[in-house]
Amino acid sequence: MSQSSHARIALLGLGNLLRTDDGVGVHAIRKLIDNRSVPPGVEVIEGGTLGLDLLPRVEELTHLLVIDAVDVGARPGALTRFANHDILALPVGKSSHLLGFSDLLAALRLLGREPHEVVLLGVQPQSTEWGVTLTPMVAAAFDDLLEAALSSLNGWLQLAPA
Repeated sequence: MSQSSHARIALLGLGNLLRTDDGVGVHAIRKLIDNRSVPPGVEVIEGGTLGLDLLPRVEELTHLLVIDAVDVGARPGALTRFANHDILALPVGKSSHLLGFSDLLAALRLLGREPHEVVLLGVQPQSTEWGVTLTPMVAAAFDDLLEAALSSLNGWLQLAPA
């Protein structure tokens, strides 16, 4: 990001609200909105399972924070953080949205509009079966997830040029 450019920061929640823990990203951004916790200057995007349809919403961003369920084989509710090229190394099968999200990042790269920094906060799902509520293990990690998201966003905002 050049010094003359202004930071454009977004928080993107991915997930299917009908598949229990798979919806954690959408649940997280909705909770942050309801609590009025999203810092001023941060755009919030409910991405659901939209994949490449999100391109117009993210193509001018400098920083993108994504929240999603990511299966890394850890205990349910475990939080993981992947940044920039680490995201590209994730096997596509680890998230039901990672294929669409990987395609989105690839399209941004091809257009020369990839954000300066991309961070994926992942939550190990316990279940992605049909259901509309988070499992107890993932629900127990929810506050830590929200805190991690706000910490990342506030860190970017502190570094952003005035």
